[in-house]
Amino acid sequence: MQPATLAQIIAADPIADMQAAIVATLSRLLPGVTIVGHPGKADVSELVSKSIVKSPGVGVGWSRIRETAIADGSYNALVEWVAYIVAEPTIVANKRVEMERIGYAIGGQLLKILSDITVSTWGRPGVGPVETVSPSPELKPLFTVKDQDKGTVYYTVSWLQPIFDIGRSEFPAPIGRADPEAGTIEYAEGASIQDMAPWLPGEITNDA
Repeated sequence: MQPATLAQIIAADPIADMQAAIVATLSRLLPGVTIVGHPGKADVSELVSKSIVKSPGVGVGWSRIRETAIADGSYNALVEWVAYIVAEPTIVANKRVEMERIGYAIGGQLLKILSDITVSTWGRPGVGPVETVSPSPELKPLFTVKDQDKGTVYYTVSWLQPIFDIGRSEFPAPIGRADPEAGTIEYAEGASIQDMAPWLPGEITNDA
């Protein structure tokens, strides 16, 4: 592994860019709902009190990242994303709508968006579909009676989603020419074969 500067680490990190893409996509698909990013697990009441998430709104963060190593030195990441929904009684189309109904509606629409395999990759390369088993996307209430008495309710929508092939592969990538008749792959430079030697099973022969 080669040393990396802070600037290089930041440029290579896919999590922040994916979070920004999720926020941008949800902002486009949910006009009238405030969509913001937040650092991860947080006390939602604090978020609201600091005006980070304005009702009706959604704060998008993540709560856990699991790594799956790949033999070539790169890795996949399984990210547990969490959307925190904040709702208060609101006037919609000249009618008062209660906070619970607003929370259900936003949560249900988020689940619908996550079920769209095209939209839910957020326009990002290397992002896999939302996991649909163990566990599937989930909508849950987060508020307490105390919160409800204050006129605010909170819900969460959580989902798992993989990001593939993070980091640089340690495998050499020489270009060879296949010979179907001989059943071989020929390389112009012997150095290419030597670079691959540690990764190849069996014996390497040199016919030169």
